[in-house]
Order: sequence, then C-alpha cells, then structure tokens
Amino acid sequence: MLKDVPVDEITHVIGLATAPAFLLGAVAGLLSLLVLRLTRIADLVRTLVADRDRAAGEWRDGALTEALRRVWHTRWGITLCAHSGIVTGWMVILTFVDALFGFHNSPAIAVLFIAALALFTSALVFLLLEIRLSVADITHIQRALRDRLPETR
Repeated sequence: MLKDVPVDEITHVIGLATAPAFLLGAVAGLLSLLVLRLTRIADLVRTLVADRDRAAGEWRDGALTEALRRVWHTRWGITLCAHSGIVTGWMVILTFVDALFGFHNSPAIAVLFIAALALFTSALVFLLLEIRLSVADITHIQRALRDRLPETR
C-alpha cells in the first residue's frame, strides 16, 4: 500500500539517490573505456588473422594468443561493470520503494551498495590486468625491434 509521504522525505530520498548516481556515472565511463579497448583488440585480432600468410608464424601466433588473453580480461571487466550498474539501479529502486511503501529495505540497500562497489572495483582490477598485458606486448615489440636494429653510436 502506498503511504502518504511528505515532500521533505521524498527530497531526502532523492538526496540519498545522488551517491548511486555518481557511481552510475563512473560505471558508464568505465564501460565506455572497456568497450573501446575491446574494439581495438578485436581490430588487432582481425588484422593478425588476415595477415597470417605474411607475418612470421611464431610471432603472429604469440601476438594472437596475447590479444585473446586481453579480450578475456576486457570481457570480464565489461561483465562486472555492467553488473555493477544493474545492482546500483536496483539499489536506487529499493530506496524509493522503501520510502513510498515503508518496506524497510535498509539492510538490502546496504548489501546492494556493497555489491555494486565490489563489482565496480573488480572491473577496475580486470582493466588493470588488461593494461598490463597491453604494456607487456609493447615492451616485447620494443625489445624485438631493438634486437633487430644495429646499434648506432
């Protein structure tokens, strides 16, 4: 049953919903970054597969394996980030349901906030792992180029 809620209480509930809104903004930004990185990695994989006849087999296979590892990490980052957004949305919904219907969902709201932050933080960890693989690839390429080129002194 919908209870009669004073305007100042609704204003307070809207104020409580602003913190999750900032979290949703962070989720949207991270999700955009992860999707962009996944697109770039997919382009790299397509290029490696298309150029398989021209590239050296061992190097190409290693680069393809590393790119696919990067895809795996990025995919998990996207999944965790999207779940964080979904949980945050449900948390905001429960906050309003609690205020309008008096269901006293405070423990559930707190658990959802903790879960949303844990999911978001886990997505950041997967982003960090993917970045480490990307930097390792660049370092590997730099070493290979340095070993091929004669030193100029």
